[in-house]
Amino acid sequence: MLQSYILLALVSLMLCSATPVERSPAQIALPKPTGIYQVGRSVTELIDYNRTQPFVEGDEPVKLMISVFYPVPRQHHSILGAYMPPETAGIEDLELSLAGVAAPNGTFEKLFLHLASNEPTENVTNQTSCQHPLILFMPGQGTTRHFYQQIASTIASTGYIVVTIDAAYDVDVVEYLDGSLAMFNASLWETLDLIALNRTGFTAIETRVGDVSFVLDSLSNATLAHSLVPNLPSYGLNTTHTAMFSHSLGGATAFSVLESNDRILGGLDMDGGLFGPGLSTGTSKPFMIMGHEGYTRDNQNDDPFLTWKTIWPNLTGWKRDIIVNGTGHYDFSDYPIVFETLGITPSNQTVLDNIYVGNMKGKRALEIVTTYVGAFLDFVIYGKCSELLDGPVAEFPEVTFEY
Repeated sequence: MLQSYILLALVSLMLCSATPVERSPAQIALPKPTGIYQVGRSVTELIDYNRTQPFVEGDEPVKLMISVFYPVPRQHHSILGAYMPPETAGIEDLELSLAGVAAPNGTFEKLFLHLASNEPTENVTNQTSCQHPLILFMPGQGTTRHFYQQIASTIASTGYIVVTIDAAYDVDVVEYLDGSLAMFNASLWETLDLIALNRTGFTAIETRVGDVSFVLDSLSNATLAHSLVPNLPSYGLNTTHTAMFSHSLGGATAFSVLESNDRILGGLDMDGGLFGPGLSTGTSKPFMIMGHEGYTRDNQNDDPFLTWKTIWPNLTGWKRDIIVNGTGHYDFSDYPIVFETLGITPSNQTVLDNIYVGNMKGKRALEIVTTYVGAFLDFVIYGKCSELLDGPVAEFPEVTFEY
């Protein structure tokens, strides 16, 4: 994915000389979440003064941005919320334009999510979230948590509280509440030296594992929890029985946290090569891998780590390895449904390759990803068995099992 790092470096340079362009007031809404609940969203930043950021010079503390998606009764008003904050939207316009996608300035600023307001249309009783488990998510390296919001809100609409976490300097941009930005440090990854890549990757994983622990510690504070999720019980959120699903480098994090954090009961890696602590020891906790077409344990294409095959014998508990045919790496993000909603059609195979997506329709990709993630979470949190996790089913012929 070296071309991705080059594109991100170009974006950082071009931002310095970009000319402001008048932005469109049009609003385009992504599909409504399909679960039984509406979904609310809260956003905040968390600062860990006990750790310093390893990807910049100096003693900058680790500062995270998180989004919290939570179930809300259907009786609440429905509103539209911006898909991305404005500066982030402009950066993503530029990044995808450089990859050959027709995303002129203002493209992502006009994209919106269906959300619920905190005001019900009628009296609602028993409005608590005590029964809704907490689920964690981290994005891939060089992207942003915002490009997974439709997935997160869809999972939340089925009865989970989903927290998405951005890791500064290894995602493409983090926009803080005051409008300041932390840009991706592409120089750390612009090498074909596998020793250097492993060193950087280990640092990124260790930092993200610390981020996950810090987020759980922070959310165990009832005051903070109540400020983010309305109508919680007095104790706030249950942070001791959680699960994690994540994409790419986030998926590697979802594996690495399992043995270091007893609060996380199981993990799902969406299309991420595994590296970092724990490869030799593995885990006895439930773990699931979802890969794109052709990306199997025996053929991880150009991934320099090639670790699914290494780790598989060391997964001693419940485990699954599935392939979603017709997909590319970023079909496990919102890319397909976002492009479909905006009417953006990648013009040729080169553009598809640049953005790592396959030919699957957006709604279908979203349905498959959220259905299988949901089945995994139901199994880990509730012990609920599903035929989806036992083997191929007629409803989803795109999904094959490596077991």
